Amino acid sequence: MFLSRTMKSKRIFNPQSERKKFLWVIYILIPMFLVTLGFLFIFGNLTQSKYGISEQVKGQIIGLVREATEDYFIDNLGCNRSDLEMERDWEVEIIIYHLGQIKERGIGKNTTLSISLEEATRKALDGSLNDEMVKGSRFVISFLSPIVHSFTIYGRTGYELIEGLVAIRQLDKELISQRIEQAKDYLFRIIDKKNYGTHKYYYALDDNFEKRLHTIYTSSVIYSLLKIYDYNKDENISQYVYNSGEFILSMQNKDIDSKCYGAFHYSFYLENKVKENYFVVGTTSKTIFTLLELYNRTGDNKYLESAKLGANWLLTMQNPDGEIISWLKNINNGWIYSTKESYLYTGQVLSALSRIYKVTEKQEYYNASQKIAQHFAEIIEEEGYYLGDDYRPPNPISSSWVMLSLLDFYKISQDDKYKAIVINCSEFLIHRQKTTKEDLLNFGRWTGSSTTSGNGWLCEVMVEIYKFYKEQNIIGYEIYKENIIKSIMWLIQHSYSEKNSFFIRNPERANGGLIWCFENGDIEVRTDSVCHGVNGYVGIIDDLEDGTLISIPQKSFEEMLNG
Repeated sequence: MFLSRTMKSKRIFNPQSERKKFLWVIYILIPMFLVTLGFLFIFGNLTQSKYGISEQVKGQIIGLVREATEDYFIDNLGCNRSDLEMERDWEVEIIIYHLGQIKERGIGKNTTLSISLEEATRKALDGSLNDEMVKGSRFVISFLSPIVHSFTIYGRTGYELIEGLVAIRQLDKELISQRIEQAKDYLFRIIDKKNYGTHKYYYALDDNFEKRLHTIYTSSVIYSLLKIYDYNKDENISQYVYNSGEFILSMQNKDIDSKCYGAFHYSFYLENKVKENYFVVGTTSKTIFTLLELYNRTGDNKYLESAKLGANWLLTMQNPDGEIISWLKNINNGWIYSTKESYLYTGQVLSALSRIYKVTEKQEYYNASQKIAQHFAEIIEEEGYYLGDDYRPPNPISSSWVMLSLLDFYKISQDDKYKAIVINCSEFLIHRQKTTKEDLLNFGRWTGSSTTSGNGWLCEVMVEIYKFYKEQNIIGYEIYKENIIKSIMWLIQHSYSEKNSFFIRNPERANGGLIWCFENGDIEVRTDSVCHGVNGYVGIIDDLEDGTLISIPQKSFEEMLNG
């Protein structure tokens, strides 16, 4: 059974010190020092580059900057410039990061590249840095003229930056597998170790969490950890899943006289230990997904009974025409109902009721599901496959939830009308993905969604569509696999990793998290971004071929110089 209870100090080094002391600078301080020059793009301080510099030239640049740093600390005046005697009107910038913040920067201008690099290095060092700060710092090197390019150093390697992110130009199964493991560890870290609920946000710049736990995000974490377990059989997952399962059970309203009997409180405030009297149909619906997974794996009836209570409350939130009321909230001892419809929430309810009907065969669940399915069919007939609602203009997220929920309903109804809608909707959405390789930061992203939570969700949905096409032997399922791979590449491009976290305070905690909306400067991690992303990774990885899946070459340094 799966579950059980079981410097600035120019004199940091004395000129007469032993040679080994400044070798320490070369081999230990400087590699860390160099890794930090890339966050300036986040704030628009540097222009972007779409191409890279050859590894040979990067190695020469790194060597020169190390040598310039060594010379600076021992008061020498020059360094060996023989490797980079390139004559142009060079302008180079070096930025030093410490604990995620820009500490120093220097610009070098000269007609010789090596002199420009040395000047930029010395100016960056000529600030308020002490030896300990240098020891823990990372650098970014940026060319401002005559080419525009930036790279950061991790270890002894230079990694291309595009607008502040380490460029991902190649994708294979091994990288996806690594990111599954990193996502799992990230999810472990963000579970509150006292209450076992999960926060919605990790604020990466400040290295802290919001002061409340959310039922829906805890449910999403459990759901994802179970999928990861199916992939790698990591037994460490068990204790997290069981304890977090107890948290979501504790968040269910058990007051039989309440209007929200069976619903799940939206959140739990840590400071005053109060459950929020806000009941969203999406929270209860997605929690039902997780409860059914726990029941199917353990056979423990408490999960099924909790899911049924939640489903019974969802029935009370349905209007006669099938439309779902989005939420119910208690304000000043009075109950307020939502007056707007969310296709996202209505879709989540349809999926939840369809899934619990499959387990219980309780007719009222089927009847309610059928009403919603017919409601959606009428909307699509009138508005088409790209849908918006009272909360949002037409967008791929709302559209994909309608599609996925109708797929869930088709699985229990076998009504070909809904199968046709799912196929038509999926074919419409798949063509909204950006596939221009020259636009590397947007390659694989869906038009209309700029966040990792939205694009992660679309990746997860397309995995379900791909599997459905494959099971039904529908022509074209390989196209969906190709688009899922592109989506994964975009998600990994926008994830925190060892190389890609120099601009935040605590890289170890952020590692494996997905940057929520990088292009808008929202660099926190949203829990559902990680969950949706990893669900997509584990859902497709066994169907992927070994070897390179995508490769987007970069221009060499020489090609960039020659236009």
